[in-house]
Amino acid sequence: MVKGYVDEKNQTVFICPHCGFEKRFDASPFKDKKKNITIKCKCGNSTLMEIEFRRQFRKKVELFGSCIIKKTQKRCDIVVKDLSFSGIGFELLHIYKRSIADIDVGDPIEVEFRLDDKKQELITKMCVVRLKLPNHVGAEFEDENFAKQLGFYLLA
Repeated sequence: MVKGYVDEKNQTVFICPHCGFEKRFDASPFKDKKKNITIKCKCGNSTLMEIEFRRQFRKKVELFGSCIIKKTQKRCDIVVKDLSFSGIGFELLHIYKRSIADIDVGDPIEVEFRLDDKKQELITKMCVVRLKLPNHVGAEFEDENFAKQLGFYLLA
């Protein structure tokens, strides 16, 4: 499957993995509907394409860190699974799985993790929980501190 990121004008680009043909198209008809579409290229091959409407590029990572649930002051070890300029997705380590009951959408939390690049920079950020699933928490950063460091990391 190929992925197409939608820009601010609702445009995305399909690049055929078979022949390299590129086609820019309007993705707005898919915004509130299907995110995965099948595209038949002029070379005759069909390809499944995921259309990504996120505002920010999200990088898949596996970074160990911690989370402080502000309303209980409980500290839990986490594994950061994805990261963007504006937010973070993480899972609680197995021994802290029951602590997910202490987290609600809208709660303030503090996350701390170390980047796995050459500088190994420590990132500490205040966040607001935006998504809570049984095994996953999604949170939005409250500020843009470390934007430069995250930018270099995400684009590397």
